[in-house]
Amino acid sequence: MSLNIAIVNDHLDQALSSPLFRKAERQSRFLRFVVDAALQSPGATIKEFDIAVAVYDRRGDYDPRTDPIVRVEAARLRARLREYYEVTPPERVRIDIPKGQYVPQFIPVEAEVAPAVSDLSIFVPPFRSLSPDPGDQNFCDGLTEEVVHKLAQDHRLRVITQSAAAWLEHREGPKPRYLVDASIRRAGAEIRLTLHLMELTSGGSTRFSNIYQATINDVFATQERLAEEIRADLSAALHIGNAGSQRVH
Repeated sequence: MSLNIAIVNDHLDQALSSPLFRKAERQSRFLRFVVDAALQSPGATIKEFDIAVAVYDRRGDYDPRTDPIVRVEAARLRARLREYYEVTPPERVRIDIPKGQYVPQFIPVEAEVAPAVSDLSIFVPPFRSLSPDPGDQNFCDGLTEEVVHKLAQDHRLRVITQSAAAWLEHREGPKPRYLVDASIRRAGAEIRLTLHLMELTSGGSTRFSNIYQATINDVFATQERLAEEIRADLSAALHIGNAGSQRVH
């Protein structure tokens, strides 16, 4: 790694002292652990088992196949890092944890290509569960994170989450142009998701609306498939302009 370790540690301390991370103890411990491990042993693999034991107090008989806590918390940590950098652009380095692994990358800011200025800003609040089972909200939260992650890969979009939106309310600057409003109903293994893309700058008019249906067999696979469908549809509505259609999958 070409960056000075002191720079990385200083950046980590600054991030963990921010309001977004002060309210997220588990993600803070997760981030501290993987950064320290990467700095102490560059190039070494960070295992799911090690994170579970060191960060989440799991015992030596921990089995990641039956307890997905590390994978779930890793997704939440990635979402929180995106929120943090949305409101606090890094000055010298940014930390990224690529999906599918736990070894963080330390990316010099000067090496990044600045994205073009765009008014394609989109606010993605948590998807709402309309089912009576309170546990269904966990599925909605995970799906929201998947959608945010996929949308954020397009540098033409400025993706804003609920935490970032609360922060931006107290800061000067442009507000989100679009809002994604989504709710989910479940009956057994079948779910029905209704999504609306609204343009806030034109009085809240609906730019795009769609209904998605899926059967939950594997939670993570279902969330990823739905998120990819939503990403494709929103990108088309925003960039290509095929708005106003209503379709049922």
